[in-house]
Amino acid sequence: MQALISRLSILSVSLVALPAAAVAQSGGWGEPIAAPSKAEPEPTEPGRGAPNPSWSDAPPTEYEQRSRDNPDWVAEAEVPPLGAQKPPPAEGYGVRYANRDLTMPRGMMRGSFDTIVGRRTEQPVGAGSNATFGPTGTISTMSFGAAISLAEGFEVGFSPYRMGSFPGISVFPSFGFGDEGLVAFSMSPEAKFGDIPLYARFEAFGNDTVKLGIDAVFRIPVRTEFGFLAGVPLRFIVQERMAFDTGFQIAVDNNPQGPAVWTLNVPFTFVANATDQFFVMLNSGMSFFDLSQTLRTVTSGLVQGPFYLIPLGVGAGYTVESSKTMIDIFASFRFPALYGFTSRASELNQETWQVTIGLNVYSPVLFKRKQL
Repeated sequence: MQALISRLSILSVSLVALPAAAVAQSGGWGEPIAAPSKAEPEPTEPGRGAPNPSWSDAPPTEYEQRSRDNPDWVAEAEVPPLGAQKPPPAEGYGVRYANRDLTMPRGMMRGSFDTIVGRRTEQPVGAGSNATFGPTGTISTMSFGAAISLAEGFEVGFSPYRMGSFPGISVFPSFGFGDEGLVAFSMSPEAKFGDIPLYARFEAFGNDTVKLGIDAVFRIPVRTEFGFLAGVPLRFIVQERMAFDTGFQIAVDNNPQGPAVWTLNVPFTFVANATDQFFVMLNSGMSFFDLSQTLRTVTSGLVQGPFYLIPLGVGAGYTVESSKTMIDIFASFRFPALYGFTSRASELNQETWQVTIGLNVYSPVLFKRKQL
C-alpha cells in the first residue's frame, strides 16, 4: 500500500511540470519546441562624416564642390560676387559721343551752355546792309539752353544744340555766331538779348549703324525776326567709335526789307572717339543761301544773290561720367564762311572766324531708372 502511494506522488509531480516545459519550448499547438535565440542589435545611424551610399541626391555643383565645409551641400548666406557692377553713364545715354542716339533716353534732361568769341568782316559776296546779317567787328556771345526727352525718341527744348546739328550753319541773320538760347545775350559790340529757339526732334529710325530724325525749330524773335527750320538729321556709325553726321535743313527767315529768305543747309560732321571719353570733330558742309532767284530785284540789290557758303571747323571734347550725371566739355574753332561764291565771283574769307567753348550736362530727372 505504501509503495502504491509513492508511485502516485511521482506521477503527480511529473504532470504538474510537463505543461510549463511545453509552453517554454513550443510556439503553438503541435509545433516542435525551438531553443530561444539572442536578440539582434538595433540599426544605428551612419556617421555624419561619411557619405551615405543609399542617398540619391543630385551631384553637388561646382561651387559646392569647392566648399571647405561640406562637399554635398552649401547653405549660401550671400550671392557669390559677380565683379564690379558699374551703372551706365547718365542712366543709359552712352559715354561715347560717336555712339549716341539723335535723341536722349526717355526722362532725361540736358542743360547746355556755350560762349562764342570771334570776328566778322564785311561779307565778300556784297551784302548791302550790315543789319541784314548782324553786326561786324569783334563779337562775343553767351547762351544757356535746356532740353528734355518726354517720350522714347522724342525731345523738345529751348536750345541751339541738337545732337549731330551743332554748331549749325545759321546764315541769316546771325551767321552762326550764337546769340540764341533760352537765355542768350551778346556782350560786344553791343549788349543785347538774343533770340529764343524752340525745337522738337523725333528719331524716326535707329539701329546700331544708322539713325534718322526729324527736326522742327521755331525762332522766337527777341533781337531779330521770326524764323523756322525743318530738317532731317542723319547719323552713320562706323566701328562703334566713328560717326558721320549729315542730312539737310530748310530754313525760312523773315526779311523786313523784302520777301522771306529760303536757305538750304547740308551739314557734314565727322566724329571720332579716340577713347571712350575723348572725342574729336571735323565739320563742314554747304549752305545754299537765298534760293529765290527774284530776291535781287525785289530788294533792289540789297542782297546780291543767290550765293553759297562752305564753312570749315575743328573741335574736341571730353565726357566726364558719374553714376547719375554726365558732362560733355567741348571747344571748337571754325570759319563760318570760309569760301563763298556767287554766279559772278568767289572769294576766300579767313577773317571771319569764331571760337566756341561749351558744356552739356545730362541727368535723368523726370522718371526713375526702372521706368526708362
